[in-house]
Amino acid sequence: MLRGVKALFILAMAACFIAPAAMARQDDDTPRPAPTRYAQMLGPFLVDGQNFDVKLNVICYKQSKHEGMCDEDDLETVTSVRILDEKGKSHFKRSFPIPLVDKLDRHMVDARLLEGREHQALEIIYEDLPSPPRTGESVQIFGMEDGTLTPFDPDPLEYQGGLAELPPGQAKKSIKLLPNDTFEIYELTTYFYIVTPVRIDWKNFRLQQQDQGEFDVANVRGYRVRPDIESNRAVQMYDSPDPNAKSRAVSLTPQSRVELLKARFNDAPPDEHDSANDTWLEIRVDGREGWILGVDDYTALGLTFLNEGGAA
Repeated sequence: MLRGVKALFILAMAACFIAPAAMARQDDDTPRPAPTRYAQMLGPFLVDGQNFDVKLNVICYKQSKHEGMCDEDDLETVTSVRILDEKGKSHFKRSFPIPLVDKLDRHMVDARLLEGREHQALEIIYEDLPSPPRTGESVQIFGMEDGTLTPFDPDPLEYQGGLAELPPGQAKKSIKLLPNDTFEIYELTTYFYIVTPVRIDWKNFRLQQQDQGEFDVANVRGYRVRPDIESNRAVQMYDSPDPNAKSRAVSLTPQSRVELLKARFNDAPPDEHDSANDTWLEIRVDGREGWILGVDDYTALGLTFLNEGGAA
């Protein structure tokens, strides 16, 4: 789904960029500077007693002639990323295709140190540009296994949403993992974003992503969904996410204060759901809490289907 959305988005962007670019060349005969290639080093990052640098090979498409690397007016793309130890030995490499048009299909890479209770990990964040809002990002986590820097998963962890902020760590450009060595992802479901915890399991050397049970509904700027009640309605509110639980009808008005609290998905992970009839939603209405289920009650709250870009 994500790749299909991105492909359509790039085609639309191409139509916007290529024709105007051709017209601009006719109106302006001043040649643009040739693309500049250079290497950019991130780090060092101290992972369980060993230092590593992240080397990016970059192409800069300068919009005007100037010395040095890209500035805020230029466009750049990463063509490859390597992780090197103190002796220059490569522990990881990933390459990206070079775009045919500088404004399309670009790749950005960043790196951060994750500080856990007893261990550190290296986080590599990939971003594909251009992409619809809150898409195109993925993350790959590396740790020390048997003395070698190794990815916890051979493939990046993809998500439709974004990484939750973590508190700063002690080292430069580091962040501190949450209790139990976890980080969180704001992940798009059908009607709202949920908070998905991902735990770094050092002992078994894997990432454990929650895929069942109850999830907090995201309540931070950029991912918060506010119900929009347009008229007097009512929802059937249950004491627990169980159709046999005690329930009561709760009246809604446009002045009602409604908060989305938790979600529980039936039978499958959240990213496999596309129906309100499969998703229990815990809400608070004017101080009263309970669970609702089904598209009729979702509609009564003014919740609308979010598209792949996270917009209604």
